[in-house]
Amino acid sequence: MEARVILCASQSSLRRGAATSTRGACAPQTLRVALQLILLVIVAAQSGCGSSRGPAAPGAFVQTIHPKRGEIVRRVTLPGNVMAYQEARLYARVSGYLKTISVDKGDRVKEGDLLAQMEVPEMQADLSKARAEAEAAQLESRRVSEAQKKAPNLVMPQTTDAAKAKADVARAEVERIETLLSYAKITAPFSGVVTKRWVDPGALIPAATSSSSTKHAAVLTLMDFHTVRIDVAIPEPEAPLAKKNLPAKVTVSELPGRTFDGTITRFSYALDESTKTMTTEIDIPNPDLELRPGMWATVEIALQKKENALLLPAEALVTEKAKSSVFIVREGEAQKVSVTTGFDDGVNVEILKGVAPNDAVIVAGKQSVTDGEQVQAIEAK
Repeated sequence: MEARVILCASQSSLRRGAATSTRGACAPQTLRVALQLILLVIVAAQSGCGSSRGPAAPGAFVQTIHPKRGEIVRRVTLPGNVMAYQEARLYARVSGYLKTISVDKGDRVKEGDLLAQMEVPEMQADLSKARAEAEAAQLESRRVSEAQKKAPNLVMPQTTDAAKAKADVARAEVERIETLLSYAKITAPFSGVVTKRWVDPGALIPAATSSSSTKHAAVLTLMDFHTVRIDVAIPEPEAPLAKKNLPAKVTVSELPGRTFDGTITRFSYALDESTKTMTTEIDIPNPDLELRPGMWATVEIALQKKENALLLPAEALVTEKAKSSVFIVREGEAQKVSVTTGFDDGVNVEILKGVAPNDAVIVAGKQSVTDGEQVQAIEAK
């Protein structure tokens, strides 16, 4: 107001000076006074502008999102081991020399294929002897039986029974030796791949009849891994949640970018005493034999699922000393609110307490705001 009065006074002085000039009576001193008044007005105006407060600066821009209802799954990631669906180490049942072996490591065989054959000449001789004895015993049994029919008073029934029993024993001995000789041929019990060849032709193979000789009696190892078993040890806290047909994803470092889907096929129910884990298996089809027995695997099992959970993106949470919170925009201010979380699948987090579906939660820009700060919110699409 004072500046406006001074400015009006200076303008009047100027008008008077101008009028005097037109009359031819203007003095230089009057002009100097007018100029000084104008400078004073300008200085006063500048000082007044510098002392006044301008409008408040706008708040920080943040992006918000509303919690939504949806499905969330709790998964557990565990190490696993790739195992063949079927595996057998084939042994020799009888002692002898390895006559032939028709397969080697990596060969694929079908069920019933002849893989190796033993040479057991002593048993062949025993078979010839047993057959001859069986024929003699059978012939004697027939003669005694016929004689008993012709002269029942001369041939006792006990004699007939004894002859018949002797013939049966001789025939049983022949069958026993023939059965043992059948073990001299090693055939494939199932279709698969030969993964180990332990001996070569000419080697002396002992019979696998005792634990001491078993490790030296192996001839071949056969595996069927057109379907593989993924062996997983589920820890004790998660063991009660394991059920058949729970979905699982399997990855191996040797096949980057590949994920194999399967389900829990079987589990032992009982926990191992030393490790307190429960053995669990997941069957994975393996038609191209890409998964090899012995590989280490990473298994992700979906243990629990909720259908109508209140969800927020994981990046909306602020975690400090094991406590979780979020920033909510209310009436243009950022307010920090503690929350209780549930399942976390790495993308979304279940909110059990602290946030309602209509709250605007800051999802981007929360690092640069503080509790109670003015913000300008833009809702994410």
